[in-house]
Amino acid sequence: MDKPLKPSTLPAVTRPGTGSGIAGGNRPKIGSGSGRDLINNRPVNIGQINIGRNTAISNRPSWANIDRSRMTSINNRWQNQIGGLHNWDSIHPNRAAYWAGWRAGVHSSYHWHYRHPGCFRGDWWYSHPHHWCGWHYGYGFYRYPWNYWWTVPTYRACVNWFTWTAPQTVWAQPVYYDYGQGGNVVYNDNSVYINGDQVATATEFAQSAADLATVPPPASEEEARQVEWLPLGTFAVSSGEKDIDPNRIVQLAVSKTGIISGALYNTVTDATQSIQGQVDKETQRVAFRIGESEDIVAESGLYNLTQEQAPLLVHFGPDKVENWLLVRLEDPAPQDDSTAAAKP
Repeated sequence: MDKPLKPSTLPAVTRPGTGSGIAGGNRPKIGSGSGRDLINNRPVNIGQINIGRNTAISNRPSWANIDRSRMTSINNRWQNQIGGLHNWDSIHPNRAAYWAGWRAGVHSSYHWHYRHPGCFRGDWWYSHPHHWCGWHYGYGFYRYPWNYWWTVPTYRACVNWFTWTAPQTVWAQPVYYDYGQGGNVVYNDNSVYINGDQVATATEFAQSAADLATVPPPASEEEARQVEWLPLGTFAVSSGEKDIDPNRIVQLAVSKTGIISGALYNTVTDATQSIQGQVDKETQRVAFRIGESEDIVAESGLYNLTQEQAPLLVHFGPDKVENWLLVRLEDPAPQDDSTAAAKP
């Protein structure tokens, strides 16, 4: 698979950090009935960190000019293969081991809780204002303590969370999207194959991801404030197997209608950007955009985002892609209210 040349506008080209914890501890769970209680039940009060609306993220990229009929054709072919994608990671343990090995490489090197304390918690937000997308999960910060956003949902909790009517054949079992040779989403001769069936050209596949990731803004800020969010957790973003000391971090959440929101933090530039996208209820595909970039679209699967690692396909415009990995980070250790509480 061709590797894209990373444009200079790539968010956080020098990678993430800040926070504490590596996946594998007693992380709070949502929907499983297990896990410890949330630390510090005081909602996040971060003052004014919205420094203006990011409108670019809601405008479809100029290169994503795919028409509805072609989108329907791609989704129909895709849905025909859903049955072969259920529980993929259990049926293909060698592929699961590949991604787990990549994750282990990051964990062995990435001393998260020693080097980057404070990310995405308490008063960290106070010093990291950014341009919010229309559907920003930050509107929900006042309802919950900061570590609520680090919690991990089960797949079933996600399914029960949504208020939409979705195909039972699609959602009865989890779908694990596995990108690259040996996986279930494969590029070959400028075409994309899902479970061995050709579903689109490479360009069309990227366009369909951009179309899914581009969400119209809410009618008003008040509408955005009313949205409820289920946290998907916090991840280090590894751009390759050799990228074992990543400097990008994302935190993600999903609404009851399948809108994805979050933030990406670059520990080198100390900059934060909005994330916005959505879940496709016909395929469990998740696609989202980052910051004000027109070119960068990332995609995964909803079930992937409930696991310890989530394979990520990153599109750089219509022609180039890379396989990345999201590596889950453990929620920070308990601390007293004086450090956990945000600035008024």
